Amino acid sequence: MANELDSILVRVDCPKCGKKLSVSYRTMRLQKAVGCSCGAAIRLANETSIADIQRLIDQQYPPVADND
Repeated sequence: MANELDSILVRVDCPKCGKKLSVSYRTMRLQKAVGCSCGAAIRLANETSIADIQRLIDQQYPPVADND
């Protein structure tokens, strides 16, 4: 299961220019921040509840009888 969820993308809006950025779960886990082309640094606060994370996992890998 290690690194299986790293391809999940999170959408982040730049507070400076409003550009929409796609950030991978791996980046959120390892770097905690991203930079926008306008020069803004965006801190990736991970305040997502466990229920929301489970919902994202279920969307990526829908439960079926074999893996439920």
